[in-house]
Amino acid sequence: MIKSETSRWSGAFGDLSCDDQFLVARLVKEGGAIKGTVEQITQRLKRTRKLFLLRIKVDNRIVGVAALKTPTSKYRARKFAAAGVPIANYANALELGYVVIAEEMRGQKLSGVLCDAVSQEISEPAFATTDSNTMKKNLERSGFTTAGREWQGRKGMLSLWLITPR
Repeated sequence: MIKSETSRWSGAFGDLSCDDQFLVARLVKEGGAIKGTVEQITQRLKRTRKLFLLRIKVDNRIVGVAALKTPTSKYRARKFAAAGVPIANYANALELGYVVIAEEMRGQKLSGVLCDAVSQEISEPAFATTDSNTMKKNLERSGFTTAGREWQGRKGMLSLWLITPR
């Protein structure tokens, strides 16, 4: 499978059919982006600002997801404090998250496609956190810069990444 055989979609989670909402929530769960049941993840996805999907053109199957989220102020403050970074210009920042590629599609640079799609639509300061070397490379290529120090997360050492709209 090559990138040209996929199509991109972006919009509100609520714009998706019930079946697609379920499939996206299941993909996020299977990808380990967050813990919880599919139902719990569905509730979190409903609160996202915007969702970005990759689909296989031939069968319209969803194989990738990323989201622009509106985190709580407490969550945002904890991440910036953990990194030792002043939150001043990012007090209301959106967060790039839930970046997942279906297992059978990994290794084809599709998460980079999603990160690029998200970064091109960012119109206000945003941030991301990751412990993945692949995501660090994707974020850097998409215009994010690392800030502060790393800290211990649940799966590994997390880092904070920032972007300001162009």
